[in-house]
Amino acid sequence: MIAHDVDEFWRVHVDSHAWEQVLHLGRKKEFKHGEVIINAGELVQELCYLQSGTVRMKRTSWDGAEKIIMHIEQNSLFSETPFFIKRPIRSYFSCYQDATVYFFSRETVETMLSQYPEIARDIIRTLSEKLSVLSNQSASLGLDSLDQRIIKFILLRYNSTPLYANEIISLGSLRMKDIASILGAHRATLYKSLKELEKAELIKMLPKNKVQILNIEGLSALAYE
Repeated sequence: MIAHDVDEFWRVHVDSHAWEQVLHLGRKKEFKHGEVIINAGELVQELCYLQSGTVRMKRTSWDGAEKIIMHIEQNSLFSETPFFIKRPIRSYFSCYQDATVYFFSRETVETMLSQYPEIARDIIRTLSEKLSVLSNQSASLGLDSLDQRIIKFILLRYNSTPLYANEIISLGSLRMKDIASILGAHRATLYKSLKELEKAELIKMLPKNKVQILNIEGLSALAYE
């Protein structure tokens, strides 16, 4: 399978194991799907390392509208920005797939930064990855049409699909509401755009939250037209 050049704009996949050597210094806690890990408005006093599972970062407006900002996948740090700037967080983190999280106090982090230089390097790397994701998201929301955003999302799923199944991609547990939030669209508008891509014989919507790719080259060409 040939991977198509698409910049990641919603998924953070650092997959760092540098923190495994310091897990004994943290406080371990298990979370189930839907549980809130860090609330909006909270002053974050502990740095969080996601050992397993997936965590979702979201923000809610005053009228209840929600925006999914990013998904953080296992073996990755999260909450580092509000932790270091020492201001209440405006977004919130919730468990998307059952997760194991380690919490590190400020005192412990200060000790680790001086004794474990690889931890400091990993924090810089993680922040850089997230800055890249958020920059790509901002650029896509401002410059791409909805169709282009949808196609890029499909291509990202295509790139992460095993070779033997590359014509059919799974949206996993993502609902249309979730995808619309990630892409900055209304669910009805998203559904309409997907039907237009079907009419153009570029994709085919399948049961069980799957999409069949009918013309991968056509999709790739439209993504950057």
